[in-house]
Formats: sequence, structure tokens, C-alpha cells
Amino acid sequence: MNNTTISKVLQGLVLVHLSFSVWSGKKKLRPEDLKGANLPPDKLASLGSKRIFDPDALKVFATLKRQAERACEEVGVRFLGGYAIPEEKLAPLMEKMEQVEQSFATAKTNFLSAYDDNLKDWLAEAGEWSEIVARAVEPANRVAERLSCGFTAFKVEAPGVTASAVQPLERQVGGLADQLIHEIGALAKSTWEESYRGRTSVTRKALRPLKAILDKLSSLSFVGPDKISGLVANVHAALATVPRSGPVTGATLMGLVGVLCELSDIAGFITTEEREEMLQPLPEPEVEPALSAHLPPKTVTIMPQPVQQIEAPAVWFW
Repeated sequence: MNNTTISKVLQGLVLVHLSFSVWSGKKKLRPEDLKGANLPPDKLASLGSKRIFDPDALKVFATLKRQAERACEEVGVRFLGGYAIPEEKLAPLMEKMEQVEQSFATAKTNFLSAYDDNLKDWLAEAGEWSEIVARAVEPANRVAERLSCGFTAFKVEAPGVTASAVQPLERQVGGLADQLIHEIGALAKSTWEESYRGRTSVTRKALRPLKAILDKLSSLSFVGPDKISGLVANVHAALATVPRSGPVTGATLMGLVGVLCELSDIAGFITTEEREEMLQPLPEPEVEPALSAHLPPKTVTIMPQPVQQIEAPAVWFW
């Protein structure tokens, strides 16, 4: 990848770096905490940690951190310790980041206002071990310093023409396509497990994760068009066969499973039995009897639709 290509890729990207600090509510367990217990020497074993605050009260901060990471992962790809985001996706992502930041600030205020009361409850729950916890307690103002949330968005440029300075960045930019394919593979696998595996019919709701995959692939395809354009085309083609309404079954369903298989690059993606079950026609709907005795009986015949038998790649099966 030459300097011109690196610059072209970087021009289309913005690096978003998240900076979260979430107090763990833990302290290192010390030998004196165990009241003279006979312990092995440090070179053989180390003591763990003690909880000095209720972990349930801290979950909200970890949840908000994960929410911010997930928002970045939906539209970007991991890069240089942050996320490389296509420029056209930056504005909506920043709106989400601001919402997370506001939620974090509100949660922090609520947490600190209830800190002393929750600490008393935690010490009471600790029972005979409350003395150990009490010795390690920190005041609310020090805990406040360890709870923070922020994000930074900035552009990255190649450092001139000096080869020794450019080559590390060149390797990082050159690996973006493979990193994107790796992340898409993980998404495809989780989509298969959560929405498709063991099903002979799926609703249109199951299309959402595939459309999200397509959106991410399409917007980032410029980081490696040789590797990614074909994947984008195949997902487009599979989604184009889906009817406008009704459940997705048979050959159309197999087509969606096929692109998930390709994206996740997993041999033995589905078993032969699962494939055969997926291609079975759906049972005919039951016909409700006529409600009025005055009307002549009416017979409704629904002809079963032929199922298109398609051959799936051998790598899908164990």
C-alpha cells in the first residue's frame, strides 16, 4: 500500500477514541484481612481482591461503557486503540456518544448522592467481615475522581514521506480490511446462532442484523475493495431474493444462511440434517369450518408450493 493509497483511506475515516474510567469497588485482599490464616508464600500464590462496595450499584457504568463500544462497533472497525469511523457515519455516532455521556453524568450524580447510604447497607451485609471492608473504604469524593466518561474524534495523517515513520502506519492501514472481515465474521456467527439456527422459517426481524452487516461492509468497503466488494455484492443479492412480506423460507432462507456462512468463513456451518429440515415445505394452514349453518359447505384447497432444491457448498456440513 503506497502513500497515496494510505492517504486516500485515511481521508475517508475519523478515529473515535473512548475514554471511560469505571471504579471497580474492589481493593486488594491483604494477609491481615484473613486474621492470621496460614498462607502459602507469595511466589506460590497471590491473594485476590475484596469487594468494598455493592457491585450491583456500579453495573450502570459498565453498561453505559458497553453501550458506547457497541455504537462504535456497529459503524466502525477497531483501529489504533479506537474505532475507524466512515465520515458519513460520524454525526449520528456523535449524537449517540453525547447521549451516553449525559446518561453517565446523571448516573454518577445519583450514585454519589446515595453513596454513604449504600455503603452502610454493604457494611451491614458484610456481617463479621465488615471490619475488613470498613478499613478499605474510600470517601465519595475520591470515588468521584475514578468515574469518568469521554470520547474524542480526530483525523489521522501519514507522517510525511520518511519510510521508517510511514511503514508502521502503513501496516495498520493495510490490516483494516482483514480486521473488518474478522469483525463481520463474528457478527455473522452470532446472527446465525441467535436468529437462524434450527429454524425452517424466519420473520423479517431476522433480516435486521444482515442489513446492519451490509451497511457496515458497504460504508467501509473503501479500506479494502478487493476483499470486501464481493462480500457486499453477495449480501445484496441474498437480501434481494427476500419477498416483500411474509416469512422467509426454503431456498430464500438457504441463500441468507449461505452468505452468513461465507461471512463467518466457518467450515461445517450447518449439519446435513439442519439443511434438509430447512428445505422442508411448511405445513399447510388449517381451514376454519364455516360459521353459518345456512351456508353451503365450502372447501378450500391450498396447493403446496414446490421447494427449490439448491445445492449448498460442502463446507457448510459436518
